[in-house]
Amino acid sequence: MNSKHIACGIVALFIALLVQLTLWVQGKRTAVQNEAGAAQQAEATASAQLNQERVQIGELRRQSADLIEFLRIWQPYFLVDSPQSAEVNLSMKVKDANLVNLAQRFELTPLKGNTSIPNTMRGFLTFEDDYARLMNWLGELEVKMPTVRTSSVRLSKGTRANDLRMEVILEQPLLKQ
Repeated sequence: MNSKHIACGIVALFIALLVQLTLWVQGKRTAVQNEAGAAQQAEATASAQLNQERVQIGELRRQSADLIEFLRIWQPYFLVDSPQSAEVNLSMKVKDANLVNLAQRFELTPLKGNTSIPNTMRGFLTFEDDYARLMNWLGELEVKMPTVRTSSVRLSKGTRANDLRMEVILEQPLLKQ
């Protein structure tokens, strides 16, 4: 073998290496392009899904706007979240009104069929005081504590001429326990 043959062999080897390198780079480029296409497809799918969910959440917000406004208005009245605070709150309302309270008893009762308000604090109160003061107190209680439910009221004649005996059962909903 002479030097021309060796030179041709080296050139042929370089050409073969160059062709192999070109094919390898082209294969890598094709793989990267396929990944880029798949990523663009995934991005387009995710973007379409995001737009669909934005439309859906906008529709849900529009449909629930009245309920959210209702909740915003009533939420400050549901601050009572423990049986002790409900008991103290109701006792303070009685004390502030300076009523003659003959008896009071409180018990925690579960509410069935209501998942958002699991329990209520039920207060059994017995008063004997002036007719007008008792009726005004009960009316003011409904204004000051609109979440308190009056479940039972029994009225009878008091010991004095102007007195009224009132046995009332009040229920304060408790959001948490």
